[in-house]
Amino acid sequence: MTALPGPAGPPDHTAGVRIARFYGPRGSAVHMALAEGDPARPLPANGGLRVTRRRLTESAARGLTGRLAAEMLLKHRLHRTGFWGAKIVVDGVDAVGDDLLALVAEVLNSCEGAVYTGADMGVDAADMERLAQLTPYVLNAVGSRAEPQAATAHGVLGAITAWAGGSPQGLRVLVHGAGKVGGALARELVAAGATVLTCDRDASAADIPGCRPVPDWAAHSVDVLAPCSVSDLLGPPAAERLRCGAVIGSANAVLSDERVTAAVLARRGITFLPTALTNAGAVIVDSVEHYSPHAFRAAAPEDLYAFVRTTVHAAAAAHLGSVASPSRAPGVLPPPAEEFCGLRFAAGGPAAAGSGPAEVGTPAA
Repeated sequence: MTALPGPAGPPDHTAGVRIARFYGPRGSAVHMALAEGDPARPLPANGGLRVTRRRLTESAARGLTGRLAAEMLLKHRLHRTGFWGAKIVVDGVDAVGDDLLALVAEVLNSCEGAVYTGADMGVDAADMERLAQLTPYVLNAVGSRAEPQAATAHGVLGAITAWAGGSPQGLRVLVHGAGKVGGALARELVAAGATVLTCDRDASAADIPGCRPVPDWAAHSVDVLAPCSVSDLLGPPAAERLRCGAVIGSANAVLSDERVTAAVLARRGITFLPTALTNAGAVIVDSVEHYSPHAFRAAAPEDLYAFVRTTVHAAAAAHLGSVASPSRAPGVLPPPAEEFCGLRFAAGGPAAAGSGPAEVGTPAA
């Protein structure tokens, strides 16, 4: 292996998150953040690789990468995946080329198993397959017919059924962002009998059979707004405009000015299920892939998706039942179960995550 390029600056340890910045190809920058839950207990960190064309200031990149890693830590702890939090953000890149993947692989290999990554925004499964040829530290359902984005969609579906108290049939849901996760969620909701509105800056992506595309996502009265697009979608002004009963989606760090926005939603009686709780489908599958590789390889995608639905449903139901008002600031969540969820899958399959209400009204995968 060639020598790893040195960081472009000293690591930042702000708020318990360690952040390093590396020089990338063609003037880009690679930012890696690690968030440990307990330094005395060694666990690998896991978080997606995000690539954006937009060039960020160093301060903005550190803030975004650190925030996403901290949210990943919360997600891993909540669902007891057996990982700490991580995130890799590359800015100023037009395409995911071989030179960028080679650099990311060098960074991962230098960590010697302390950090794993998978696909996030700007990266697809084919990129992860290429990266997996350069480093063993990739968790992205490599070699499986299961799709991480579909797993994430099934997790959001499980959270929606927990909020609804049963089947999503008859619910009116607006899916913001009709990409791989949002599109899969929209199709599952249609199959379950929900009325689904879709909104995407790419009008063709929003044109999903059984759904009604709309241009203004905040103008419609719905039961559930499902953000499956970008971070910082909802700030206080947008929260004041919403006409929905709940915000339940997959977009990471969806609230800007988080505590103020969450307070606005709570005041208006709008349930907000923290993203760390709802969009964990991919990392739940990662836990199975890492801790129960034999069960993972033998599992049908439908088994993994059902396990994700029941796991997220159970966590969402516990969260909703743990407070008098289900709307509260992100980060205050019930303690997780003791056993890593990937081991629980191997022990009993989907039923091991829970039974009964978790599958009520949930469409077959």
